[in-house]
Amino acid sequence: MSEIIERNRAEAKAEVIIEVAIELLKEKMPEEMIARVTKLTVEQVKEIGKKNALI
Repeated sequence: MSEIIERNRAEAKAEVIIEVAIELLKEKMPEEMIARVTKLTVEQVKEIGKKNALI
């Protein structure tokens, strides 16, 4: 059961990080800085931006 809880926490954390990245992209923060702050790769940030029509 704790494995399920841990997986849910990890998924929730990932969702929050994506939401933060989206908001930072909306504010025109450089992709490299977003990657550094969120611990995502630059490619992940670009993918998030493209999926949300921000890049």
